[in-house]
Amino acid sequence: MRFAFVLALIAAAWYAMEKALYTWLPLNYVFEPQTLETIANRVIATHKSLGEDSTTEALLKDVREELAEYYGDQYINKYVKEEWVFNNAGGAMGQMLILHASVSEYLILFGSAVGNEGHSGVHFADDYFTILKGTQFASLPWNPSPEVYTAGMTHHMAKGTAKQYGMAQESFALEYARGWIPCMLPFGFLDTFTSTLDFYTLYRTVYLTGRDMIKNLVINRKF
Repeated sequence: MRFAFVLALIAAAWYAMEKALYTWLPLNYVFEPQTLETIANRVIATHKSLGEDSTTEALLKDVREELAEYYGDQYINKYVKEEWVFNNAGGAMGQMLILHASVSEYLILFGSAVGNEGHSGVHFADDYFTILKGTQFASLPWNPSPEVYTAGMTHHMAKGTAKQYGMAQESFALEYARGWIPCMLPFGFLDTFTSTLDFYTLYRTVYLTGRDMIKNLVINRKF
């Protein structure tokens, strides 16, 4: 009887969250995937014209600056080198800088200097992965050939989708997720307890994510 009651509560919560995902939650969105892709491609084009004078770090900083100019500093965090953190999830290791985090959205710079490969996870959110530099490979379980995404292209992972993915050496992207972001957090934390034991990185990730979520909830009144 108790088990049935718990299942009923979980089902009711799931139903409520599913309905809110398409009704209430979109009222809180700050960003649009197409606008983010346009901004990213504008910066990519500028850096391509610079040739060897362009660096990966300069590219990432300029993406942040263009985003802040369009959306405002209240929504886009400053580029602080010390706030880059490792991210271990789904067997893949990468590096990320949080530009925005709220209950309904996150926007990060994500990639790997050395390359990675792993499981995407299954999320209660849509994910838009715009490649800034390098290449991402992805595949569904029945595909014998990879999907290939290069600079300027956006890989859209719909809610509930699972893929294998990999990134080549020195590949970075602007990643935007919209949906129930707290439901995504365990995926980003569990590898700490099952493999890496890197509790300092976990602490930094929780602190930086929580700080931004609280800021956007209290100051910007955005979920």
